[in-house]
Amino acid sequence: MSTVLGVVPVRMDSTRFPGKPLVEINGIPMLAHCYFRALNSKTLDKVVLATPDEEILNFAKIYNIEALKTSDQHERASERAGEVLDIFNNQGSKFDYVILIQGDEPQINPKEIDNLTNTLINGNNSVVNLVHPIKDDDMKNPNIVKSVLGDDGNILFFSRSQIPHGSNVGYRQLGMIGFTSSILKKYCELKPTKLEIQESIDMMRLLENNIKIKSLISNEIIIGVDLQSDIEKVEMLMKNDEIVKDYSRFFK
Repeated sequence: MSTVLGVVPVRMDSTRFPGKPLVEINGIPMLAHCYFRALNSKTLDKVVLATPDEEILNFAKIYNIEALKTSDQHERASERAGEVLDIFNNQGSKFDYVILIQGDEPQINPKEIDNLTNTLINGNNSVVNLVHPIKDDDMKNPNIVKSVLGDDGNILFFSRSQIPHGSNVGYRQLGMIGFTSSILKKYCELKPTKLEIQESIDMMRLLENNIKIKSLISNEIIIGVDLQSDIEKVEMLMKNDEIVKDYSRFFK
């Protein structure tokens, strides 16, 4: 039977929004939304925060959130997830798959995690990335990573620029990515690539090494928190969120 590890990488030193993991969204810190929603997934055997920050580790201890301290040298969230996999492997805990769940997308639905996991396990790709349809201003926003999909559903390219050229509709890369454990290990062994660095996008490292990434389209509205101004938008969207009720009692 396959075993699946969920990793939520978080760090306080965000370039655009320092300290954002602990910023409250409707009274609950953002990283807690991500962690507890992931716990509601039916396909993850373990969920853990991965962080280099003592402040986050102390917070996690107070709320009985499982967390691991990772290196402060990682440039990419995927590398941090890879370190967590290594830590567990060294402890004798083996996982077949790893689901990376970004700590700045607090609206993520556990059912989408299950969809991603099942697509990864039952498909032919070693990497699957959740994407979401966007249009108009979102296509021009450099904080939003755009994805170009091929006819076969594989992702051809990622960019912070407006792609395809002149298009007002497209797909946003969401920060939820499923890996086989072997491909995540390979990712960490590969050197950072030119376009990965230029675009500041993890997954370009795989595409530039001819490793296919399958897309999985989500039609739910999910906003990544990149700036302080995004908090109010997310709070409005999550105001009547039913899933929050499952864990809000921990923060009263």
